[in-house]
Amino acid sequence: MLTNHHTILLFIIQNMRMTLWEPFRTARRMQDWGEWLDMEEWDNTELDMYEEDDGVIVKLKTPGFDDKNVDITVEDNSVTITGKAEKTEEEEDKKKKYYRKEISQKSFTRTVSLPSKVLAEQANAEFKNGILTLALPKAEESKPKKIMIKAER
Repeated sequence: MLTNHHTILLFIIQNMRMTLWEPFRTARRMQDWGEWLDMEEWDNTELDMYEEDDGVIVKLKTPGFDDKNVDITVEDNSVTITGKAEKTEEEEDKKKKYYRKEISQKSFTRTVSLPSKVLAEQANAEFKNGILTLALPKAEESKPKKIMIKAER
């Protein structure tokens, strides 16, 4: 037979079990956190970088972007690729009542360190099938030069 204390304890345990994990409430909280953190800034656009004999190649997945909305900056020993795409609002879209609208705009910024010095002014970039390929020619390595010392005698 359960005593009053056991009944209270059983009630508390059952109540805790019901509130520990509620998948729909948890999903909503996660969605709220994602909005609060502005998840597009956390977007991890996939990137490959490798070195060839004559240069460094950077490839970046950029679906939905083109040469008009992507900027590339080479500075010292790093390259920064930034993209921002905004879909223009059509008359039909204005009639719809959106609860979430994420497809219409997106952005990314990726900065990576380069494995060697490059000639930024000779860089070449192209889009093909949603992939941006950036070819950065290597700079000539500075060769050691022997300095002759002049002495007055």
